[in-house]
Amino acid sequence: MVKQLRKAALFLAICLFGQVIYPAATSYAIAPDNILVEGRGWGHGRGLQQWGALGYAIDHFWSYEQILQHYYSNTATSFVSDREIKVHITRNNEMDLLVTSTMPFTVEGIQFQGGQVARLSANGPHSFNIHQSSGCFDPGYPVWSGHPGRMDSSGRTFVEAQPLNQNSAVDDLSQLLQVITCDRSNPSVEVSRRHYRGSLGLIEQNGQYTFNRVLREQYLRGVVPQETPSSWGTLGGGLGMQALRAQAVAARTYLEAISQRRQAKGYMTDTCDTVGCQVYLGASANGKPLDYGPDFWTTTAAVTDTAAMIRVSHDGSIPLAEFGSSSGGWTTPQSELSSFPAVVDDGDDVSINPHHLWEKTIRRTDIEARYPEIGQLKEIKVTLRNGLGEWGGRTRQLLLRGTSANTTVDIPNWAQDSFRRGLGLKSDWYRFPQFPEYSDPGFWLAKSNGGVLAVGTAQHFGDAKEADRSGPIVDLAAPAGAEGDLLVSDAGEVFAYGNAVHHGDLRGQSLAEPVVAMTSHPTGNGYWLATADGGVFSFGNAGFHGSMGGIALNKPVVGMETTRSGNGYWLVASDGGIFSFGDAGFFGSTGDIVLNKPITSMTAARDGQGYWFVASDGGVFAFGSVEFFGSRGGNKNRRSTAGMAVTNTNDGYWLVWDDGTSFPFGDAPDFASSVAKRTVVAIEVVP
Repeated sequence: MVKQLRKAALFLAICLFGQVIYPAATSYAIAPDNILVEGRGWGHGRGLQQWGALGYAIDHFWSYEQILQHYYSNTATSFVSDREIKVHITRNNEMDLLVTSTMPFTVEGIQFQGGQVARLSANGPHSFNIHQSSGCFDPGYPVWSGHPGRMDSSGRTFVEAQPLNQNSAVDDLSQLLQVITCDRSNPSVEVSRRHYRGSLGLIEQNGQYTFNRVLREQYLRGVVPQETPSSWGTLGGGLGMQALRAQAVAARTYLEAISQRRQAKGYMTDTCDTVGCQVYLGASANGKPLDYGPDFWTTTAAVTDTAAMIRVSHDGSIPLAEFGSSSGGWTTPQSELSSFPAVVDDGDDVSINPHHLWEKTIRRTDIEARYPEIGQLKEIKVTLRNGLGEWGGRTRQLLLRGTSANTTVDIPNWAQDSFRRGLGLKSDWYRFPQFPEYSDPGFWLAKSNGGVLAVGTAQHFGDAKEADRSGPIVDLAAPAGAEGDLLVSDAGEVFAYGNAVHHGDLRGQSLAEPVVAMTSHPTGNGYWLATADGGVFSFGNAGFHGSMGGIALNKPVVGMETTRSGNGYWLVASDGGIFSFGDAGFFGSTGDIVLNKPITSMTAARDGQGYWFVASDGGVFAFGSVEFFGSRGGNKNRRSTAGMAVTNTNDGYWLVWDDGTSFPFGDAPDFASSVAKRTVVAIEVVP
């Protein structure tokens, strides 16, 4: 899913919805031509991970049963009898089936001699041609034209070639049937010959399709060596056999599960020969048996050693026992299309795994071509991850920041990662080291009754619901570097929680106007309080740089923010008037503009070169170097906007209603939900 965000205007604009945008004081450079991507793992990360299984076998000395229980933790071992299955040979789709063998074979009772080629084709339902041919270049001569074929259980008709000694010598290629594959673009040219155990048939289903009828255990001998290298069985002094046995059980389980699903949907076959099912090459490759050479006994032994063994769910059903290459260190959770709980995958870090950590360079222009709405790319940010593993886990949201627009790419799971797929990345677990990354998103919400709500990664350290205070809570502050937070009442009473330090307050003092705002010193060693008449009170290392106390204001002060240095601050009034003190710069205001609704809060850029206001109707006003990422202005708002807070990247913000519903803009993650029954008065981001 892609969401487009409006870019900040280059000139002052007063929009219908109340957003005021001033020109930026700085600009961002275009991203480098070549962008480095660092990644972890290869594939979707669901179920058994082949490199992880190897690592557990040779480094951790696990048995195949332990490996299976680790990856498929919500399943148990069971057994199923061997049976015949039908495999769709996709490489022969809509092509005549050319069958041959070294030994004699039959097609629907018609005998062909060793070395002869039978060409089978469908003329429509219940009509097949059986020709004797010499190969791809030869249409052959008819042996039986218009053969009615036989009907399978689904009502489809087929013809089938069978070896004379079908149940013997399944390891002797001379006894097996071969499929001759012709070039699609030039059908007279032969591409390959491949041996298959069992029989070979042509089925009619609005076209003609080839299938291989074979016993399941024989089929697996054509799967396991394609999914995992047979040489693994010799690693670790033979310990690698445990990984191959685990793969055999996973492949057998997957076959039984996908067969049930395909049959329920009316498919003509139990499975297919592609990666979408399981890779299956029959009994040979390049004219040699798959079980050929010094290592290939291992995969055959893995199938034999685990004969009939599968995994079943606790309700007795057969799960779709997916498997992949390399997880990168964590498998994928059930919330992201996996059938199995996510687990730490320490085995993936086996020294010979080339996919545990990887790098790839992508071109900026390729990104721009895929997302033309952004113009030229300035920056890529990972704004949300799934929280499992290094870097915060798999990527679940990206912000592409461009010269024309910003685009958010939502990534619910591996399958829906259009960015990964379009740019050829190995997995959905990646980062961009040339660009800063949003980390640990979260914020606190303060309620007037003293309650504190922790959202995202924010921790709850305490609240003032039972505290001895004279009035309602009006603001919350989070000292930098502290594992805690501060609350202030309208009487200036300060309450510290966690390891936040109480540096003093206005308790017992007579105030002309109530306290309306609080902000922490950037060092975390002090704070300021502001009153509605513009009075400023400093505590701890927070210095006093001036106030509006004693000066008549057009409208009351409603918010306060400090500069990055801590040597200045801003006050904002409900009409959007700005008062700057110390090294706080003046970048504009709405003091001389008639607003639809009053300003309720402000937040400042991390670099101190700009600030935003928000009005009670959700209208946002941006000044200085900051960008406008969106607002609620002009929407039908059922609640009043209590405040706003900028993300730690400076590339987004949240607005929050007085019922606790939050609205994200830019790179702010979406935590949208109504979480409070009482009035929310402030929002503060985890520093």
